[in-house]
Amino acid sequence: MLKLYSKSQISELVLSMRQRDRLCHSFLLVGDKGVGKKTAAKYMALEILCRSEGEIPCGTCKDCRTILNDAHPDVITVSASGKSGNYRADDLRPLISDAYIASNEGGYKIYILPDIDKALPAAQNTLLKIFEEPPDHVIIIMTAENRENVLPTVRSRAIVINVPEATRGDTIAALSERRISESDAERAYELFGGNIGACLDYLNGGSDELFVRVKSASEALAKSDEYALLKLLNETDRATAVELTAELSKVLSEALKRKQGYEAPSFYSNEAKKLSETASQKALMTMYDRTQEVLLKLKGNAGVALAMADLGAKLIGRL
Repeated sequence: MLKLYSKSQISELVLSMRQRDRLCHSFLLVGDKGVGKKTAAKYMALEILCRSEGEIPCGTCKDCRTILNDAHPDVITVSASGKSGNYRADDLRPLISDAYIASNEGGYKIYILPDIDKALPAAQNTLLKIFEEPPDHVIIIMTAENRENVLPTVRSRAIVINVPEATRGDTIAALSERRISESDAERAYELFGGNIGACLDYLNGGSDELFVRVKSASEALAKSDEYALLKLLNETDRATAVELTAELSKVLSEALKRKQGYEAPSFYSNEAKKLSETASQKALMTMYDRTQEVLLKLKGNAGVALAMADLGAKLIGRL
């Protein structure tokens, strides 16, 4: 049976809506890569469609079994066809026509749209009709790492849920269930906090090089060490540059939250704390905006080396 770790508020919200027969037609799950957004979306589908008269989700009824096997005809995960994993308008248009067709099993029809923040505005705009006048039987569950990349017209029509990291205990338990030793699980937690996906990637042979590089770049930024920052941001591979910039953006976002009095533990906590102590809120906001601008350029046709050098110069210039 699928498990949610440290995310009971999501489960309780959906169950409460179901019990009151007041299910929202659209949800937006926001959180870092690996934190469990797609798992949460699938679990929500289980809660919505489960036919058990007892515990929900039961994991054993026909609907639960087919959802768990990714075979339910009324749970449709939409795939993106863009080279960078972004949605094209043509990826989303079929959803509009299909949504007005009744569900196969007589209940709700659920569309899961992973990483909707990777869809350009033109693609997101194709969904507005379904958000403005959703059929009664349709529920859309979207996920995003960056809510600011989701159009306000889309965000405003969805219940936005922040997907938290797991607690230390839940992280160790989740990793242990996958036959990972407690010592390895502890080491992964020290590196990546309660981001179970990142912990698993690391333990399954992934490298922590990117995260070490981001931490070092954050420290260089906090120290106003332009040479070190430019050296760390020196990159010619587009995919790596996108990942590096996106992770640095997360550090700046967390530093901003700390500046506003909100603290949430993550594997960038120390770096965010240092930045929040050395930079003003205005500077942090500007630096965050610069990372978002460069991300858009990198996902287009901008030269990678030039874009990264420009990013480093602009970040240092704001301190």
